[in-house]
Amino acid sequence: MKIDITFNVYTDAIGGDPDRTSPTLRSYHKMLWSKKLPNGEQFDLTDKISGVYLFHGSRLGDLLLGSDAITHSYRNHKRKTWLTQQIQSEVQELFDTGSTIEHTLFSKHSADKTHNKSSSWSK
Repeated sequence: MKIDITFNVYTDAIGGDPDRTSPTLRSYHKMLWSKKLPNGEQFDLTDKISGVYLFHGSRLGDLLLGSDAITHSYRNHKRKTWLTQQIQSEVQELFDTGSTIEHTLFSKHSADKTHNKSSSWSK
C-alpha cells in the first residue's frame, strides 16, 4: 500500500472524527507503525478488536493506541472567532493540511493494568 500524503481523511470519515472513523487514516497508521523495533522485537498493530483504534499485544505487553491531529486550526472554536475571522485563508490552509496523514498515534493506556504479560484481549 502506498500512502497518499495529500489524502483528506475527512473524505472517508463518514461525517465523524477521522481519528475514530477514517479507515484510510487507521490503515496508514497501522502500516507506518507496524515494524521491527531497535531491540529486535516486532511491533505489530491490529485493527481487528471492536472498539479499539489500534492494538499491540506481545510478550512485551498489551497496548491500546489512539490517534489525534498534530495541528489545530481553531476553525470551529467560538471563543477564537475574533481571531480566526481575521485570517480565514490561513485557518483554512492549516485545517486542510492537518486533514491529511498529519496525525499521530499515542498510548491511550495499558490494556493490561496488572502488567501481566499474558494477553486477555482476543486478537
